[in-house]
Amino acid sequence: MSEQKSPPLSHPVGVLHEIRWNEICPWLILVRSLRASLLVRVLILACIGLQLTQLGWTAVDRLWIGDRVVGDFAPLQNVAETAPRISVFEVEEGGWIWGSPLTRAWKLLSQPLVQMARPVNSWRGSLALACSAIWAIAVWSFFGGAIARISAMQLTRGETIGFVDALKAALSACVGIAGAPLIALLGAAALSVPLLLAGLLIRFDLLALITGLAWIFVLVWGLMLAVVLLGLLFGWPMMWATLAVERSDAFDAVSRCYAYVYQRPLHLAFYIVVASLLGVFGEVVVYYFSGAAMHLGEWAVSWGAGVQRVTELTSLSSEESTSLSGTVLAGAKAIAVWKQIWMAIAASYPVAYLWSAAVGIYLLLRRHIDATEMDEISLTEQQQLQGLPELEKNKAGLPKVKRK
Repeated sequence: MSEQKSPPLSHPVGVLHEIRWNEICPWLILVRSLRASLLVRVLILACIGLQLTQLGWTAVDRLWIGDRVVGDFAPLQNVAETAPRISVFEVEEGGWIWGSPLTRAWKLLSQPLVQMARPVNSWRGSLALACSAIWAIAVWSFFGGAIARISAMQLTRGETIGFVDALKAALSACVGIAGAPLIALLGAAALSVPLLLAGLLIRFDLLALITGLAWIFVLVWGLMLAVVLLGLLFGWPMMWATLAVERSDAFDAVSRCYAYVYQRPLHLAFYIVVASLLGVFGEVVVYYFSGAAMHLGEWAVSWGAGVQRVTELTSLSSEESTSLSGTVLAGAKAIAVWKQIWMAIAASYPVAYLWSAAVGIYLLLRRHIDATEMDEISLTEQQQLQGLPELEKNKAGLPKVKRK
């Protein structure tokens, strides 16, 4: 009898034909966060939010004259002065800080709360900082929530939602987003009350002795306060990500924030480092493309108008403005306004990337802690998958799709 041969295999045994990098390196989702932050609608939302934040902080500065609220930040300054920060570290205020756009935006929006913790602040200055923090939370609960929702849909389902849909999603969740950090801050304030009373006691000599002997309780209470505030400092962007992905409530956002920070601190640190390096690359891309767009636009126009004409319109100075006619001067000012808006959008990239990266980091930590797949997201009623279309019978009695 002849030996029966098995059919040949389509692929040799033991040969690797495909590598699923997303399963081997799940942190590659942060690359998709980078792409989401480069969307035009995301940059525009970040720019509007920055302008409103700056307006509110400036108003608080003028109301509380003599107590400076936050550091200088001018999102309308020249792009070359804001990006790119190619070097990994930069010197600021006498110390080394991480120079990534991710951590710069993180530091920027955390300024009021961080400065409030300084012991040199007066009651008046602390109140001004509290107003600045509340204003920033209110602004970014809307615009940051919209950016986070766009990124969440992009990272989980590979879909992009429009400008209006993102704002509607943010509006429906802005109360929970704003409430999450406020709940944590109220908890910290409640923990501070006993320490406040201890501070009143040490004003008296005899009670200062008694308080000094029982200072261990102050240290323990300070440790609990540090757990609350440091968890909030490192985890508050994930509150936005929680509401963008889960569509839950403020208490769920607070619990996930602290759980993800303290249960996987090394994972969080690794993802922040990776996201920071990717953010530097994204900022370089935004800087060079925005600069190239302005330069090449003026270069192409100069072939028709002439270099001198384009120069006097695009490089307007106070001395040159007096020699221009009314219509030409108006045109030059209009060009300056558009260039300023263009540069402001480009300079807003760090904040745009902050919310996109926060969603990516949140999905990675949720995968580790809750064993939830990274493509799971809560959808609104309008985004739910539609069922089969309704059927109706035609004249012959056969079913057909019902037309609306």
